[in-house]
Amino acid sequence: MIEMFLDKFRPIAALFAAAVLVFAVTVGWLIASSTISWIENSQKAELEQAFYAGGIDWAEVEADGFLVTLSGEAESGEDQARAVKIASLVLGDNLINASTSQSAEVEAQQLVPPSVEILKNGDDFSFIGHMPQGETLQVFARFVGSLDADAKVTNVTEPIENSAENWLPAFEYALRLVSLTDQAILNVFPGSVSLETVAISANGQQGFEEMAEKLRPESVNLTVDISAPRPVISPYVFVLDVANPDAAQCSAQDEGEASRIFTAVQHLIGTRVKCSVGIGAPSRQWREAIEAGLAALASLEGGRLEISDADVTLSAPDGTGLQEFEAIVQVLRIGLPDGFSLHSIASATPERRATVETRPIEFTTTLDANGMAIIEGSVKDNLTREVVMRFSEAKFGYGRVEDRLWLDETLPDGWQVRVFAMIEALALLNEGGANMLPDSLEIVGDASFEQPEAELTRMLADPFKGWETELFISYTEPQGGEDGQGLDPRLCVSRITKLLSENNIIFAPSSAVISDPSLPTIEAIAAILTQCRDGRIEIGGHTDSQGREEMNRNLSQGRADAVLDALLAQNLLLGTITAKGYGEAEPIADNSTEEGRTRNRRIEFKLLRDEPEAAPEAASRVVIESFTRPAMRAPRQNQEPSE
Repeated sequence: MIEMFLDKFRPIAALFAAAVLVFAVTVGWLIASSTISWIENSQKAELEQAFYAGGIDWAEVEADGFLVTLSGEAESGEDQARAVKIASLVLGDNLINASTSQSAEVEAQQLVPPSVEILKNGDDFSFIGHMPQGETLQVFARFVGSLDADAKVTNVTEPIENSAENWLPAFEYALRLVSLTDQAILNVFPGSVSLETVAISANGQQGFEEMAEKLRPESVNLTVDISAPRPVISPYVFVLDVANPDAAQCSAQDEGEASRIFTAVQHLIGTRVKCSVGIGAPSRQWREAIEAGLAALASLEGGRLEISDADVTLSAPDGTGLQEFEAIVQVLRIGLPDGFSLHSIASATPERRATVETRPIEFTTTLDANGMAIIEGSVKDNLTREVVMRFSEAKFGYGRVEDRLWLDETLPDGWQVRVFAMIEALALLNEGGANMLPDSLEIVGDASFEQPEAELTRMLADPFKGWETELFISYTEPQGGEDGQGLDPRLCVSRITKLLSENNIIFAPSSAVISDPSLPTIEAIAAILTQCRDGRIEIGGHTDSQGREEMNRNLSQGRADAVLDALLAQNLLLGTITAKGYGEAEPIADNSTEEGRTRNRRIEFKLLRDEPEAAPEAASRVVIESFTRPAMRAPRQNQEPSE
């Protein structure tokens, strides 16, 4: 009986089990499909946002499960490589369709014109760039076969299919020229060759130029830069008498070192020294020895420094106390590089007495290589003094500014505005000095952004219009960075500050709601920030003193947060940004007047130079490397707020 019952219901049970299995498979497939679709859309959107921020508008993105395919026609090989690099950073190398990337690279490389850089040093040859296939490779092979057995040839060119008119005559001509030099750099393009080399003598330089011109094909243009060899300087000297700076002598190993010595003398002593460039320095730390000696002269406020090869002599000015001089000599002895010996000559006259001096109307700011600044000069009153110090600390960092200011009620109109402009200009430099007189301004130093003198000229044009302005700014290539592109963060902050001085961010009264007319300013600031993502930048909110202090602080924090939210809403790649409200704590004008209160209600951007704290303050926000759109926060409403 039981067996008959089971036999009757066994088909029904099997059918029910099959139905359950089909239902489970269907639900699983739907869940998996939904998950994969979500992943595809997420990956595609994230990559498209990154491409938009990076200015790549030619690449098309397709997502298939966990695999992302890039397609499109790049304008150049570099542009294609940059797109692949961005995709790798966003998604990881294993998520990119490699075959599609390679095919896109072939399309991009077909548009790359041929160009080869040839480096020669003795018997070593290096070829770098894009070399066409076919006849060019045959010419190159014949050239390599003609070299001596000891010659070493390194070929790291990328093969390309296309050639160009007048390419082959230029390439053959470059190979003939490189055989005639011992050290040279040649850049070969279709129809043109540029050559940099060193001649043994003036006669040799003239003879080489004549020979190169005779060999030049008519269809090829030649640019020649032949420098004479550096002379041997013996003895290698640096001599500076503060009392007679016109008789100074200086030797330097290259133009860069000569510029740095010039800057150091200007910073510490306030005079100029021109260095002769040549070989023969007793130590690679020649400049460090000079800078240590200059620091001693600055401490003595005079005297004479003489360095002949590795012998250093420091002479004290008249009136220097013996104990003071011995202390300075000891500091110099410790600071000199290894291999240098020190001799000291004390003053033979009695110690000078302190005298009351009449301080001139001037303002001087110096910034050393460690980021420490000295602010020295005339300000009108104590309020201005406090404002100048706060402004300086915002530019150079808290605790990095030494106050040497004095009061002078006779200062000319516009003096304080020019002081701010001068400090802001110096803050862009790695190190330097600035000196302002009632009708002239001089700035010397070193910067890490290209064309620094042109940039500072634009910055100083309005406040120093009609003044005599002299700039002596050298350029040092910045270190680090993924691709060596972008702006120095100090330059970004400076440009934002100038933008805000012309187009201030406006809020609705007593709230943190940004007015619509200020939205173009927000967009312009975001565009600048995308070029300096390596810096830590703070958005500071400030109010006047009307209303309760706590309410003003909350309002300023809300406004700083609102600016940060608006910047992030642009969906661009930004660096580390901090939003912080200062309330009424840092006024830049008198709160007793309406004009002063208007100036104190402001948004400021500044570069954070100190090491970041372990955790941000409770009243501030920090966003790191984000370009997702945040939810706009509701404005904070305060009682008795400052407008």
